[in-house]
Amino acid sequence: MKLALLALFFLLLNSSTAEVVLDIEDEPLLPGRDYYMVRFIWPGPGGVSLANSGNNKTCPVDVIAVPCCTHCIPPTENCNGEALKFNPLASIGIVTTNLPLTIRFAKTPSCAQSPEWILVKEEGAWLVGIGGPEDQPDREILTGLFLIEKSGVGYTLKFCPKHLPEICGYLGLHSDANQNIRLALTNDIPHIVYFQKAGEGSSAI
Repeated sequence: MKLALLALFFLLLNSSTAEVVLDIEDEPLLPGRDYYMVRFIWPGPGGVSLANSGNNKTCPVDVIAVPCCTHCIPPTENCNGEALKFNPLASIGIVTTNLPLTIRFAKTPSCAQSPEWILVKEEGAWLVGIGGPEDQPDREILTGLFLIEKSGVGYTLKFCPKHLPEICGYLGLHSDANQNIRLALTNDIPHIVYFQKAGEGSSAI
């Protein structure tokens, strides 16, 4: 019920400014379809994936930016990372900007409580992860909805907490204590991305 009210809040607030989100083939982003979310800027091209950054975690529940190195030996096999699904709370058949939605990996670890993106307080920052309290022991967790916004030739992501919809923040990149580049709330440079169709289907890993 609270998520439905949050979705209605943003639909009313942003309905006049919404536009269709397009993939790199200039086709509309479709709910439930698998897409790679690939960045434009530092630390170079690459998507997102799941990893275990340590800190008493036993399951890969941390969302990281995939380190992409095409000139390395051996080169990175999959610079696109893992595919994602974007699921708006409003059933309108396409994804638009400023439309409240959830984000999840198309393939998720069977050990995680939930595949959906959440925010987790670590190292003094709000970092993007998945799972629930059992996967993120002794950490504060924020649930809420995400918004996609147009930014030049790409897009940015904004997170809005369930209980404080008026306080939203952009996602950027954060280097953690283990040198993983994590998605995180930022007051600095937003993470600019584009969307690319991935293969059909999904399964647990």
